[in-house]
Amino acid sequence: MTARFSRTLVLTATLALTLASASGQIQLTDITLFSADADGNYSGPDIWETQPTGNFIVWIQSGAPGGPFLNGPTSANAQPNISLPPGASSFTLLNAPGADSDSFGINLFFNGSLTPSISATAPMLTSQGEQHTFSADNASDTPAPGSISIVPGAGTLSAEFGNELVTLTDFYLATPSVYNLDQAGEYSTGPAGSDDYVGGITFSVTSVPEPQWSLWAISLLAGLIAMHRRVRGPQRN
Repeated sequence: MTARFSRTLVLTATLALTLASASGQIQLTDITLFSADADGNYSGPDIWETQPTGNFIVWIQSGAPGGPFLNGPTSANAQPNISLPPGASSFTLLNAPGADSDSFGINLFFNGSLTPSISATAPMLTSQGEQHTFSADNASDTPAPGSISIVPGAGTLSAEFGNELVTLTDFYLATPSVYNLDQAGEYSTGPAGSDDYVGGITFSVTSVPEPQWSLWAISLLAGLIAMHRRVRGPQRN
């Protein structure tokens, strides 16, 4: 095998590995949170979201309650653009209190889409010791951000972007008496004179195999070797 051909194979293999390991960029770009019936449909009266359209705002903090805000400080800056790196990422959700519905739903939107990629529903928490119980929401009537338009829930807790899988591993929303925090209001961050609903979401981002890249690399390398042999001709002893 010639030195030039060896370098070609090395470069080809490096390109194949680079393409195979390329990550799909995952950005959390919108949330809608809403009172829901037992089937996960929007039941009214409450909707919170992350676009300045008149609905109350979902405020997002990094990590545990009290962490830095990732959107705001006013409704004009409500829309997030949060990168989700590999591994686990947790966020606190704060919103003005509402009607204390028995159940709430959440739609999670990524990379600027107005179609939810992950949707979940959960009962309202009334104490810190309660287990966080939630499930995928496949209801037909759930709110999209930016308007009162209705979209179906995603019906899944996971979504793929490129060769990365993002999974919602925790979701809860607690009535104001559970945490007794006043850190945000209806349209701006900062104390507003009443305790907040406090919730949380946690994501896990993992790599998923992309066999099509492996097959492509194998085929390309095999083609190069075959071409090299044809150029050189049969080997002689």
